[in-house]
Amino acid sequence: MTWLAAHLERGSAFVAEAHGEVAGFAVYGPWRELEGYRHTVEDSVYVREGRHGLGIGSALLAALIAAAREAGHHVVIAGIESENASSIRLHERFGFQCVGVIPEVGTKFGRWLDLTLMRLALS
Repeated sequence: MTWLAAHLERGSAFVAEAHGEVAGFAVYGPWRELEGYRHTVEDSVYVREGRHGLGIGSALLAALIAAAREAGHHVVIAGIESENASSIRLHERFGFQCVGVIPEVGTKFGRWLDLTLMRLALS
C-alpha cells in the first residue's frame, strides 16, 4: 500500500477500466533517489492479458506523459524487457528513443533477459 499511496499522493498513478474491471494501469516514479536525478522519472505501463490492441496502453501512456510534464519533470525513462516489441513500439509512437540495451540484467523462467532503455524529453 505504501507504493500505491506514494503514486496517488504525487498524482502519478493511472488506471484504465473496462466493463467494471481493471484493464490496465500506468505509473511514474523517481528514476533514482539521488537529488541530482529529481527531474527524471521512470514509467511503467501494464495492460491486462486479453485487452491488448484496444488503445488502453496508448491512453495510459498519454495521461502519464501529460501528468509528468505538468509536474515539471524533464525526462521520462522506460526500461522495457527487450523482447517486448509491443511496449517498445508503444513508447516509440510517443517519441521515446532507444538509448541503449543492457544485456542479461533480468531473469524469468530460467533465462536471462536484456533491458532496453528508452528516453523521452518533456521540455
